[in-house]
Amino acid sequence: MESPLRHLGTAAAEAAGSCRTGPPRDQVFSEGQRLLEGAFRLDHSTSIADLGSLFVRHEDKPLNRLKRTLAEAYGVVWSFPSTHGTTGLNILALLSACRAGGRVLVGRDAHSSVTAAMIHGGFHPVYVVPPYDPGLGLSLGLTLEGVQAVLDREPVDCIVLTSPTYFGIVGELGDIIGLARARGIPVIVDGAHAPHFHFCDDLPPGAEDLGADCVTQSTHKVATALSQGSLLLINNERLIDPLYEHVNDLGLVSTSFSYPILASIELGVRQLVLDGDALWKEAIAQAEAFRWGCRRFEGVGCFGRERIGPSGFRDFDPTRVTLDLSHTGFTGFEIAAALHEVRVYPEMATLQHVLFLLTPGTMADDIEQVLRALEHVLRQRRRGRVEVPPPPPLPSIAVTPRAAKFAPKHASSLREAVGRVSGDTIATYPPGSPILAAGEVISKEAVEYLQYMKRHGAVLRGASDPTFETMKVLS
Repeated sequence: MESPLRHLGTAAAEAAGSCRTGPPRDQVFSEGQRLLEGAFRLDHSTSIADLGSLFVRHEDKPLNRLKRTLAEAYGVVWSFPSTHGTTGLNILALLSACRAGGRVLVGRDAHSSVTAAMIHGGFHPVYVVPPYDPGLGLSLGLTLEGVQAVLDREPVDCIVLTSPTYFGIVGELGDIIGLARARGIPVIVDGAHAPHFHFCDDLPPGAEDLGADCVTQSTHKVATALSQGSLLLINNERLIDPLYEHVNDLGLVSTSFSYPILASIELGVRQLVLDGDALWKEAIAQAEAFRWGCRRFEGVGCFGRERIGPSGFRDFDPTRVTLDLSHTGFTGFEIAAALHEVRVYPEMATLQHVLFLLTPGTMADDIEQVLRALEHVLRQRRRGRVEVPPPPPLPSIAVTPRAAKFAPKHASSLREAVGRVSGDTIATYPPGSPILAAGEVISKEAVEYLQYMKRHGAVLRGASDPTFETMKVLS
């Protein structure tokens, strides 16, 4: 894999010319260090014309060579790197794949950036609720049956899926993409947590390998890019020109893009190309050891690949270790807070769970340290069980998210807000999937669910009133 950014400054230019697959690993590391040094020397607000631009498709300069190289690494027709995370890429992907005002089938577990895309494009959401597993206390992936029922019932211009879930669960992704392709419907997959799938045989296949038209990935979340380094993979040649039109017109991409982050995306993907299979197989082994260690604690559940099989749970990223704490008497929020006191920081907590991510950087000593910390925290075991309500029923849609965004609004008490049209999009965070979206009719069940979650420690992201005593409603 040749390094298109090897000319980023004097230090990078001296970095051994060609950077193809094959050099010793210490040489690759040293070269990568020099590449980043060169990139940091150019880290200022003015783009360098000789290096090319994120805003141009047709030119033979380092940045476009980088786009082609990253696309080749994933086996797709084109790529577009981002130095400000995946949110903007989700918006650009949907705007590129769907006509303005079109109807978008979207899983209710979608990230809030998909709601932002709905506002930008004036799209009409057609929500599909993923199945909920009460035993796990988690929503699963979407099913072919659920998606097909919607497609048979009403017209849809585009499909947006989230895979895997934050907890590593993959639904019937390949089957759904196959159905969409047969009907000529473009598919966008928010694969923020799957930049490593393509490179390891023991992980699920990536959405890009299953034929999705666009796949967004947070290279910084799982691979070794710097924070905000993300990637859009494009499998459909027809979407490239619309993408660049929106990139140039809408201000969603900064003209002051970061050379260090671009260089780190290249280095992170190059590491996956060279060593991804071995590195992630070792991470899987470490995760299994951690999973078995956690299962020895009384009252703690910890699912793994043995749950694969049911509808909505067709595959799994085993490097995600989710602890079910509902039988310990503690909430996940309480366990996470106690772990923070001893400087152990899980990826996230919910009312019922604590999630850990294991990566190639996880060492055996790290696992032992976390297990000791958990043992210490759980020693004060409480009686009883934490009651975890299922998500409330899907609200009805009164107006599009765009109409709700720009409509006049006013604050209303929660009691008076029930039955009105919401001006807020509120998600329990983490993981950040909306319970109530702007433009939907506020139900009593949704309000009570949000109140319950807030009382037990969840953050209500998007609530206009931090105390959640009032909500914005359409006037």
